[in-house]
This record gives sequence, structure tokens and C-alpha cells, in this order.
Amino acid sequence: MAKPASSKTKHTATKAKAKAKAKAAVKARPAPKAAKAKPAVKAKPTTKATPAVKAKPTTKATPATKATPTTKAKPATKAKPATKATPATKATPATKATPAVKAKPAIRATPAGGEPAAANKRPVIETLGSISCPSGKLAILDIGLVGYLPRPALEPMIVKADVPRDRVLSVTGTRVGRGRFADCWDHVSINLADGDVHQARKLGEAGVDFARLAFIDLAALAHWKHEDSLDGLADVVFWGRDEAALAKALRAPKTKEGHGWCDLDLMDAESKVMEAEILKADNNWMINVDFRPHSHHFHALAAARSNPAGAGVLEVGGSRMLLFFTSWGDGVFPIYLDLDAEDRPVRVRIQLATAESTAAMQTVNS
Repeated sequence: MAKPASSKTKHTATKAKAKAKAKAAVKARPAPKAAKAKPAVKAKPTTKATPAVKAKPTTKATPATKATPTTKAKPATKAKPATKATPATKATPATKATPAVKAKPAIRATPAGGEPAAANKRPVIETLGSISCPSGKLAILDIGLVGYLPRPALEPMIVKADVPRDRVLSVTGTRVGRGRFADCWDHVSINLADGDVHQARKLGEAGVDFARLAFIDLAALAHWKHEDSLDGLADVVFWGRDEAALAKALRAPKTKEGHGWCDLDLMDAESKVMEAEILKADNNWMINVDFRPHSHHFHALAAARSNPAGAGVLEVGGSRMLLFFTSWGDGVFPIYLDLDAEDRPVRVRIQLATAESTAAMQTVNS
């Protein structure tokens, strides 16, 4: 039987065990040693020194941000004298007033042949002549077209109007009265009855190729002699750049329109025209040669040329017709039936001054 260990032995064993245990624990502490030796953590040169972070001269001083003289004062922005005043833009006296454009007195109000028309002055009504229409159906057309178109082709070019058949009807006109084309007709009217115009009904449009219009009884149009001489006589007239040379070659007398002969026998007149045309072609002369038999057209034109109003009256087929020059040349002109307050016809009106006719005249005269 083994002896039990003494308490001294037990104490010594226990003490040795504890000593060994403490030694092992001390030996096994690698982490604290590693943590103690961490040079990066201990030194932390970038954190401790970090001169850029510590000093931050740009952040601390920031002279540009702190002072910012241009931002704080901003003298140019605060004052901005040129922008605030802008005298040229605010006043712009030339643009605001523009007296020449607004008034244009010299261009608008200076007629070619008289005093400027006053704004409150009533338009002057001129008499061109008078017509009659026994059939009650009036034809309005460019009578010059009769010499070029057969009756079926002419028919669509005729504007027709119902008019009183039992009396003579006066024809009057009113001129533009102001501006560049003051002497041109504003409108020409066939007067049917007394009364004030309250409304208008469009009858059609007259196409003009020979700068003239005629008012004639539709039934009398069948009796119109456009080129056939009524008395067996004719006139020959020529004009142009070289008319003096032709007049010398043919010994032609001077006329109102140039040179030529009046009241020649038809055969003689035709011979003169042929001779003039041959000389014109041989010499390359610039001349217009006009053969004028004494027809209805000739007599109506002659009467219109001698009338200050540019209108001629002629008896044809038992009625009285009237030819007048449009004063605007060729074009398309609207025709209206003007009515009173009770829809009764007052006049047939040919409106000659239009935007289109004015533009055409400005183009020709520019």
C-alpha cells in the first residue's frame, strides 16, 4: 500500500503546476507583442504628421475665398451703368418716331396733275358720256378683242348686266385723286337710279388686253363693224425711233401721234402701209405702222382720244355705246352691281383701282 503524498509534496506540485501554467500563458501572448511592435500604428506618420491636413494652408487661409474682393464688392455688377441706362436702346428716337415712314407726305399726297386731295373732301365725279340699251341687256367687254376672237370665243369674255331699257343712262367716273396714280380712274359707273349704296353684288370680271372697255347693248354687238370701213376711207399712222427717216423717205406729213396720212382711199392706204413695212424691214428701223380703216372701232377710238376723260360715244345698231380707256392699261377688273338698302339696283360699277392694277402699274413705271 502506497503512502499518501504529504501536504508539502502536494503544495510543491501545485506550485510547480501554477508556475508552469503562468509560464505557458506568458509565452503564448504573441498578439500583444505584435500589436506593441506595429510600427505603422505606433508611428502613424501620415496621421500624426500629415502636414497637408494639419496645416491646410489653403483651407485655413483661403485668401481668395475669405477676401474674394470681386465677389463681395462686385462693383461692375452692382453699378452696370451701361446696362441700366442704355440710353440708345431706351430712347431710340429714330425707330420710335420714324416720321418719314409714318407720314410719307410727299409720296402719298402729291397727285400728278393737281393739288393734293384733302382727307375729308368728297371725291370729284366726272361725266364720261351716256349710253342707251333698248334690249335691257348691257354687254361690258374689251372691244379690241372683237378683231381677234370669233363670237363664240368672245362670249365668255362678256360681262352682262340688266339695265333700264326706257331711258338714257349716264356714265360717270371718280379718279384715285392722290398718290402716284392720282389721275387714274378709281371706278367708272353706269348710273341706274338714285339712292345710296349699301351693298354690292359681283357680276363678273372684265379681262382687258387693249387698255379699253366698252358699254354696248348686247343686241347691238351684232352690228359692230370692227375692221370694215364705213365710208371707204382709212388713215395710216406710224411712230417710233426711226419715224423721221421713214417720213423723209415717204414724204409723210406730221400728225398728232407721229407721221402719216388721214382720209386716204382704202387702196391707197393699203399701198402706203406696204411701202412703209418694206422700208422698215430693209433698214431695220424701229417703227410702228398702224392701218386704220374708218370702222366703228376707229370712230369710237378717235372720239375717246379727243375727250379729256378718255371716253367716246358712238351710235351702233340703234343704240348708244361708249368706249373708254381704263387708264391702268391691261388687266382683270371686277364689276359690281351696287344696291341700296332695299336691294334695288343703283349702279353698275367697274372697279379699276385694285391691288393688282396698282402693282402692275408700279412694275411698268418702276
